[in-house]
Amino acid sequence: MRLRLAGPALAFALVATACSSETRGGSTVRDLPGPSQEIEEPYSLVTSVREAGQGLVVVVDGLDGDVSSVNFASGERNPVGRQGSGPGEYRAPGAVFRVHGDTIWVLDAAQQRITTFLPDLSAGIPFRMPLFDAESMTASMAPFHTDDAGLVYSNALPVSGGQGMQIPDSVEVVRFDPRADGERAVLAKLRFPTSGTPEMHVEGTVIKYKMEFPGLVTADSWAVFPDGRLAIVHGADYSVEFVSANGERSAAHPIAYERISVSPADQDAEMAEARRQLAEQTKAAQRTLPAGVSIEIDMPPPETWPSEYPAISPLQAFAAPDGMLWVRRAVPVRLDRERWDVIDPNGMLVARWQLPMRTKLVGVGAGVAYTVRLDDDDLQHLQRVQLGG
Repeated sequence: MRLRLAGPALAFALVATACSSETRGGSTVRDLPGPSQEIEEPYSLVTSVREAGQGLVVVVDGLDGDVSSVNFASGERNPVGRQGSGPGEYRAPGAVFRVHGDTIWVLDAAQQRITTFLPDLSAGIPFRMPLFDAESMTASMAPFHTDDAGLVYSNALPVSGGQGMQIPDSVEVVRFDPRADGERAVLAKLRFPTSGTPEMHVEGTVIKYKMEFPGLVTADSWAVFPDGRLAIVHGADYSVEFVSANGERSAAHPIAYERISVSPADQDAEMAEARRQLAEQTKAAQRTLPAGVSIEIDMPPPETWPSEYPAISPLQAFAAPDGMLWVRRAVPVRLDRERWDVIDPNGMLVARWQLPMRTKLVGVGAGVAYTVRLDDDDLQHLQRVQLGG
């Protein structure tokens, strides 16, 4: 499971650089073009990237707990807001959104609110966004998305009373207005990446979570376009459907893909990488908890492994302003190269990109992709990659 939880864009006329390519599942996998710019000052863990106005990009570092703006033209990186609980402040910044009027929202899970920034990135007025809905008895959980109107979309996890909670293998995708008390609209119910019988319970001030490694289970992905259109990627048959803002559903469009066997060596490699990421992400998750509360996560290997890799990595999709959908493929971690499919508004595969080694896709914008390159100390250097004219 890629534990990163974590609105991309790509012009229809994708331009490939002919570095190297190979045929996979009937489609050509092409190397992503090299970066046009890279920011020298590194990040610890980039968890969210969003293009803002004035040619800036807003970036959240989930490990350091800060938000910054980046100007790739000048190479400058400047802080946006600061730690605290007042306007323009946050304690555990998570996802960053761009809504109507170039306003920037930062989800602060620790304080259950949205910290707002005006188009010039000065502090706006924050507002509460409770992550628990008493009427439906559900808790909002990642991934989080917004549309231009400022409606929020999230997974909704059923919560029962008492100290224990089981994680279901399917969850609802809901839409709600965080600035109002209206009910949450259920848009879809999708397969969630779980394995075995996940459990969560509280012992004093310690939240204990146990789940078998679910990285190679078949699950779904989803993302939301600025106009409120929902894209659903079904992992079972790798098909894509779209749900309009008024609820009209398109036909499911199948996407061809290569089937990859899972070897014993792959099993060992996947567990090692998952545990490395788990240690990293647990530190980031700790920032979202109240003072004095801690979290412990146990992730044993699954009782049985699948014979093949699933088609997609769950919960990893980006929806672009021009209607393009980026979907991360599930490939062996031993390759150390992410692969992403790009699907157009008609559900047709238009590009299949392979990233350089030790490089991760963290977002896309208008004709560009944003990646991070990991250096020898695993620090992340944000890059801008030009994709097309």
